[in-house]
Amino acid sequence: MKHQCLGLLACAFALLSGGAVLADPTPAPSAPPSSVIPNIPGLPPGITNNPYVQSVINAVGGLLQSTNGNSAHGVVRYFRHFELQIETAPRVYRDVHLHQGTVINPRGTTLEPGMVVDVAGSAQSDGSLNADTITTK
Repeated sequence: MKHQCLGLLACAFALLSGGAVLADPTPAPSAPPSSVIPNIPGLPPGITNNPYVQSVINAVGGLLQSTNGNSAHGVVRYFRHFELQIETAPRVYRDVHLHQGTVINPRGTTLEPGMVVDVAGSAQSDGSLNADTITTK
């Protein structure tokens, strides 16, 4: 009975003192944060060097780039009067329609095949672009 009372007395003292008697003064080391890497499917590392796979990747990227809404960036491949065609990625083309009032910067520049241009305007349902401004680089 005497040992039980001493044990209870020690526990009560520890609780009343905030556990300072039984607590370790050094904090426990925290575990490093776990970095969860999601299992995202992708291409094996060596396959991206394959020229066929690379051409498909370029074509898909160019297709996404060529349907970029109200703007386009690329190289002039064809220009005649009010019709322009630019290559936005390798073998990916976008038709551009000019109208009376289309601004070509710098002003007075005549567009020629091989020029790099930025086109701003309004996208059409067929994927073409009605140009309001064309800026040469």
